[in-house]
Amino acid sequence: MNKNELLEYIDNNSSAITIFKDKVRTEQEAKNKKRQPAKRWNEAKIERIVDKYTDDFIGNVYDKLYKAVKANRNTPIQEWIAFIETNEILDDLEENVSMMEIGEE
Repeated sequence: MNKNELLEYIDNNSSAITIFKDKVRTEQEAKNKKRQPAKRWNEAKIERIVDKYTDDFIGNVYDKLYKAVKANRNTPIQEWIAFIETNEILDDLEENVSMMEIGEE
């Protein structure tokens, strides 16, 4: 399983990615409102930032799962999915993302 396949799997089987993107987008829009009007970002720029944060997030999840599954590039996707389901990774991920606070304190 690669990062894009993991993203697709999580997106199809959990709302964690949607929740994460919504939190990042909300935080970026709040930051944007604080900028001077001439320096505010357009929606496309904000979406690129949301996509970058999401890519980084999935990269971190992938790296942790890769180690936990003890995977290599020949490990079948079914083995990844079995590990994810057996260990209720999606439920934990969704719960953690829901409690996550993004942005400046």
